[in-house]
Amino acid sequence: MELDNALRERADAPELPLLRLQNRLGLSSFAYGLLVGAISFAFLLLPLLAYELNASAQRDIMTSALFFSSSFAILAGFAAPVFRGAAADMNALGPVLPLNEEDRRILARGLSRMTRATLLRELGYGAIAGALHCYLLGHATLPPLLMLQQITATMTLWLLMTMTVPKLVANALLFSRLGRCAKPDLLRPSRHAAFGSAALRPALFLIGTLCAYVVLFLENGLSVEPTVLIGALVSLPTLLGIITLPLRGIRQRIAEARVANLAVLDQRLEAIATAQLADLPTKTLQDMDILLDMRERVAQAPGWPLDLAGVRRILLYIVLPPLTWVAAAVVEMLVDAMV
Repeated sequence: MELDNALRERADAPELPLLRLQNRLGLSSFAYGLLVGAISFAFLLLPLLAYELNASAQRDIMTSALFFSSSFAILAGFAAPVFRGAAADMNALGPVLPLNEEDRRILARGLSRMTRATLLRELGYGAIAGALHCYLLGHATLPPLLMLQQITATMTLWLLMTMTVPKLVANALLFSRLGRCAKPDLLRPSRHAAFGSAALRPALFLIGTLCAYVVLFLENGLSVEPTVLIGALVSLPTLLGIITLPLRGIRQRIAEARVANLAVLDQRLEAIATAQLADLPTKTLQDMDILLDMRERVAQAPGWPLDLAGVRRILLYIVLPPLTWVAAAVVEMLVDAMV
């Protein structure tokens, strides 16, 4: 596989702004996310000090503060593990990729970087989407301080999402491309299991941001305005693409390798089986037994680049948390309906 100029330019580009800021602060991912969440939460609670509000308005402000602060904390705190983890996945795939060490280093470096032109374009899209979303939400009709806060929070969330999510999609496309030219090892599937990690890690990232929307349901039940959920509706198809793209290419290669190896093994077995088994010498029967055992192992080789630990992580981190949040929201709405 030859690296094109775009991939090489990406490796020389600056890191994503969220990652650069974390490096300058010298904080761990957990502390960085906690700091961003705490600052945004305090900022969004300022109207409680500036205005005399009734209980309903106070709850709305608190809900909004929880939603935005948790979203910002997840985006800031998980950005480094996701993007730098992708670089570790790239390095782990060395044995099955037709790349030399230098090319693999270039690709790994570019997974957390974006050229300035691309960054400005994505931020432009985010600004347009954020402004349109603010208009649809009617932020311009709010009191001055509350309007400023809601517009700032909404715009910032869109900018952060368009700064990170398109990069996740670009990385998924790259892993898909690499998967199509990989040489899977059917007898040692752990050698290409990093393709599964490359799909799971960003999926967890997006799942976390989507879970923040449950705060809105817990407070408002089914009365949440559809315009509030625009971000979630955009994220869902993106989540599907981020999960499936890194797995698509390598799954095809695994299937092709299985078919090719089984065909060769069947030919060798067919050559032996043309004779009467009872007439075959012991050495030939032993060779046949080895071939049959190898054929069984190849036929049962995993078709997905996920080890057992990866499957457990899917169930534990991707399936169970959203179901828990949804169950909590449903219980809350049922209790409210019965009271």
